[in-house]
Amino acid sequence: MKAVKILTLFLFLALPAMAENGAKAAPPVIDFNKERRAAQEQKIETKLGTVYIGMTESALYKIYQEQDRLLIPQSILNKEWLVFRDWTSSNPNDVITFYIENATVVGWERHYNPSPANAGSIYEYKANEIIKRWFFPPGKPRWDGSKLNLLDWNKLTRIQKVMFLKEYMDFINKKFNTKISIDIDKYILGMNFYSDNCSEGCLGVFAGDAVNNLLISDQKAAAEQTVAQKPAVEQPVAP
Repeated sequence: MKAVKILTLFLFLALPAMAENGAKAAPPVIDFNKERRAAQEQKIETKLGTVYIGMTESALYKIYQEQDRLLIPQSILNKEWLVFRDWTSSNPNDVITFYIENATVVGWERHYNPSPANAGSIYEYKANEIIKRWFFPPGKPRWDGSKLNLLDWNKLTRIQKVMFLKEYMDFINKKFNTKISIDIDKYILGMNFYSDNCSEGCLGVFAGDAVNNLLISDQKAAAEQTVAQKPAVEQPVAP
């Protein structure tokens, strides 16, 4: 599939709620250095081999493999960070981040997906509630997806996260006549990591904006120009 040209601003100018608030600045770069800490574990024993400090990046990829790597946007992480699904964990929502220097592993940190703060929030709902439209398209969905930011993302249950991504992609494909498909589970992990590691200022970034960045990292979309270079928008190129 050819890369689909989707500018973040282009997508959200299509949403009335975003038009009311005006154009939003691009997500800020997150400084993870101040959060970084040495690995507490000296090694990780797995059925595919042992992970240890000092092993090569290529050896790491034989244990934590490419199909399990999360494509976190480079505006968030630099090339010295590798984030994978933590397949050694019993919780499928867990991820693990490896720190790489000079092509060798210098440490790692496990990230556990917290339970959402759903009860009492505007996103609380009853299991027997019948919902035809959860977040998109704009109009009268149960919740307005165009106003949901990364802080709100942690308030969603898993089914809400699934429906947000599904309806958002359906909305994009219908509006721009594209056929983009994504790995929902992988994108949920990516969004969880994105929101869990955001600085305070980053939490105000709209969730759809973060999805756009994941699409670019996943080569599902390509932003050819920044908003500052050209306020006008381009039509997406169909695959």
